[in-house]
Amino acid sequence: MNLFYRPIFPFFVLATFFALFLAGCLDAPDYPHALEPVESINVMVKQKKNPYSTLLKVNPSDSATITAKTVPEKIQDDLTFKWFYVSDSKDSLLIQGADYTFYPNNLNESIPNKLVVLDKEGNQQVYEFTVVINTPPVLSDSTVPANGDTLYGSPFSAFLFSWSSMDLDLYSGDTLFHILEIDGNQYNVGTLLEVKQSGLKAGKHKFRIIVRDLYGDTDTLPYKKFYVVDTLEVQ
Repeated sequence: MNLFYRPIFPFFVLATFFALFLAGCLDAPDYPHALEPVESINVMVKQKKNPYSTLLKVNPSDSATITAKTVPEKIQDDLTFKWFYVSDSKDSLLIQGADYTFYPNNLNESIPNKLVVLDKEGNQQVYEFTVVINTPPVLSDSTVPANGDTLYGSPFSAFLFSWSSMDLDLYSGDTLFHILEIDGNQYNVGTLLEVKQSGLKAGKHKFRIIVRDLYGDTDTLPYKKFYVVDTLEVQ
C-alpha cells in the first residue's frame, strides 16, 4: 500500500469538490437589481421660451409643449409615457414619449388630460390633469380722467375714475378683478369699472389701473397724470 497515496487522496477529492462548487457559483446568474423607485412624476407645460411650469395654463395664441419630469431624473429613460385625451370614458392615445407639442384651441381632442407611465415590468401609474386655455385680459387706454386732465373741486369732492377691460374668456366663466392705484395707494375695487374718490389735494397726481383674471393673468396701464385745482382756495 502506498502510504503517500492515502493522505493525498482525501485532499484531492476535497480540492476537486471545492473547485466544482466555486465554478458553479461563478456560473450562477446575478440577482436582478431592484428598480429604483419613482419618487414623483410632474406634468409640466411651457410656451415659447418660458420655462416649464406645473401651472398647466396656456395661451391659445401659440403652441405649447407638455412634458413629464421624473424624480429622480436618471430613471426617466427607463419609463414609457403615453398621453391620452379622455372623453366620456373613451381613451384616445395622442402620442407616446416624454414630450408632446400641441396647439391650444377649441378642439379639445388634441389637448391631453391623462398620462399613463409604465416601467419595464409593465407596472403603470395614471395621472389625470386639466390644461387650462386662458386669454389674458386687456385694458382699454381710454380712462377718466384722461392723461393730463385737470379736475376742479376740493378735498371733499368725489372725482370719477372709470375704465374698461375685456377678456375673450368672459363667456366661458372667467372673471376680471381690478385695482385702482392713486399716488401709490392701491384700492381693490373688484369687478367695478368705475369708482369715485375724494380726499385729493390740489396739485399733480398719478393713477393707473391693474386688471387680473381668475387664472392670474394681468394687464396694467402705464401711469397717467392729472391735476387737481382746489376751487375753495381759488375763491
